[in-house]
Amino acid sequence: MKQSSSSDAVTGASAHSARLARFALVGLTGVAVNLGVLHALAAGLRVPEIAASALAIEASIVSNFLLNDAFTFRDRRGGGGVARRLLRYHVVSAIGVALQLGTFSALALAARHLLGRPELGAWRYPAQLAGIGLGFAWTYAGSLRFAWVDGSSAGAPRPRSRSREAALPRVIFLAVLALHVLPIWLVAYVPTQDGPLHVENTLALIHHAASPLLQRYYLANWGAQPNWLTQLLLAPLLAIFSGPTAEKLVLTGYTLLLPLAFRSVLPRGARGWWAALAVFPFVHAFPYHMGFWNFSWGLALALLAAGFFLRTRGRLDPARFAVLAVLSVLLYLAHLVAFAGAVLAVGLVLGFRFWLSWRRAGDDASRRRAVVRGYGRRLGAGALTVLPGTALVTAWILAHRDKAEARIPLRELAAKLATGYAMVSIDRREIPLAVLVVLVLFVTVVHLVLVRAGRGPRFRPNDGWLLAALAFAVLYFAVPDVVASGAHVSDRLALFSFLCVAAWIGTGAVPRVAVKRSAVALATIAVVALGVRFDKQRQLSGLMEELVSASRAIGEDRVILPLALAPFGPRDVNGRRLGYRIKPFLHGASWIIAENGGVELKNSQANTDQCPVMWPKDRNPFRIIASSLGRMEGVPPCVDLRAAPRLGAIDYVLVWGATRENLDTPCGAALATELAQRYEPVFLSQPRGLLEVWRPRTATASR
Repeated sequence: MKQSSSSDAVTGASAHSARLARFALVGLTGVAVNLGVLHALAAGLRVPEIAASALAIEASIVSNFLLNDAFTFRDRRGGGGVARRLLRYHVVSAIGVALQLGTFSALALAARHLLGRPELGAWRYPAQLAGIGLGFAWTYAGSLRFAWVDGSSAGAPRPRSRSREAALPRVIFLAVLALHVLPIWLVAYVPTQDGPLHVENTLALIHHAASPLLQRYYLANWGAQPNWLTQLLLAPLLAIFSGPTAEKLVLTGYTLLLPLAFRSVLPRGARGWWAALAVFPFVHAFPYHMGFWNFSWGLALALLAAGFFLRTRGRLDPARFAVLAVLSVLLYLAHLVAFAGAVLAVGLVLGFRFWLSWRRAGDDASRRRAVVRGYGRRLGAGALTVLPGTALVTAWILAHRDKAEARIPLRELAAKLATGYAMVSIDRREIPLAVLVVLVLFVTVVHLVLVRAGRGPRFRPNDGWLLAALAFAVLYFAVPDVVASGAHVSDRLALFSFLCVAAWIGTGAVPRVAVKRSAVALATIAVVALGVRFDKQRQLSGLMEELVSASRAIGEDRVILPLALAPFGPRDVNGRRLGYRIKPFLHGASWIIAENGGVELKNSQANTDQCPVMWPKDRNPFRIIASSLGRMEGVPPCVDLRAAPRLGAIDYVLVWGATRENLDTPCGAALATELAQRYEPVFLSQPRGLLEVWRPRTATASR
């Protein structure tokens, strides 16, 4: 028997090696296709390098799929038709594409910044090869485990009723997923608070080396700080698409990735697809509408890393180790909270499984030693994959430990957690829906605990998710809301806690009908919330179009000072703030800069050291004309335009949403007086007249 098992293991390893070799051989042909198309487009047709890289990658993906489908995985084609396998292969390749494009873009930007080369030239090929190498390990693992399912059971057709039953939750999941993507593309501008700044600052970094204007006002920030991921995603997209379209593509990628990543932590089969519906209330939550793109992508990557590690049971061969190491680097580049959340969740779930196995070993010393050895190897391998990121996180926190901290009162924190306030963003009508989400989760947990108690009080391996949810809840109350230059930490930790509860519900050995009812209820609430938010998004997008209409009057490469006196937008019919929790017009002028170029003096991301560009200390408008971030972004802003000459020439001042109410305040009155004395109006937006554009008077400008 042992000899037979050993023989089977050798045969399996040999088959796996042969498949890996075929995959690598196909990959080599893909490299040839990739580089050939890149050369034809960039060198032959003079297509911009980053655009040529994107098209070359897509060509190699299609080529690799066709060859792998016929050659590498021909015995695993039982999972649907060619179109479905191609779609799955594209999903698997998405992260590989991000790695390739990000690597190529980073090297292109580095060459432009460090070497002064406008193009990579002959170095474009090594740059492309570097991205290809990083994506290889990820693509093979995903192809084997997702794109091509095991065909061993494909020959035994299931009864039609069972097949339909298994397909139903998947269809519902994909339909709800499509509904969440649709609103992104039905408005001209997705209303967020910080989103436009990401686009503006990515473009500023791209053009910094070739622009004397940008060099005069900004310093390029090439440090190893977090929050790079969004810029790496936007950089190649902005070479092809407009700013709003590039942003929508980034948002679409996140909206697709988070539910699929949550699905990866759940059981296979119909049960897992039903349970996956529970994720949708958390997709377009508060961080999404705040424009916290890096955290949003980090949240999705944290779930993806947890699902990958736990599905492999922590047994990491070289390929799996490489995939997890890449994910850990991406997590650091996304956001510190997302990185820490992934490490904490995986550590607690795996640690709980270790404790449970140790407990079940009883007094058997040999079994306990085996448990320690097995879990020690898994925890050790996992720790090695996150070691570089952990070192970077530690260094960053130590360097910023003296930054200002702010805490929310305990009662307010408790009320926000109990009402699911982290899911509320742009409309008050989201509040009862968020309360319903928390209520569904609470009732489901109580019900499942009672069912478990009736069967005898026994711990299960998935209970680690509940332990992780409790840990995030404790951190929610313990960690300041503003710490180490990061804000709204409580909302981020609350989302982690809720998602861990949903994962516990979906992974437990509990009645399937309870999981199904809970998940369907949560998905229904999410769809209703989509409708509520879309109604508000249409209104806010229309107002943003009015703001951006000033770009024609301002012209290209100007220095502007936008002052949002109504950052939430005008009051609604009930006299309430239109944006509710977010200020969609606080950085709306960034779209003008993204379209026309130039410098925007209220660029708050440049007031930090964790974004692509920074203000020089002697030319920081937040210090010179406002003295602080709070005064610059106050309602109304408190700025001293008399100090503006210390910054250089200001071509235009943009005043959004001035009303008698805010102009009667001391800061508003001072602003109105200074504008009347030194500036003249040159543009009034239509149809509501919400934006006024002022320029220095000729006599004032000549002094």
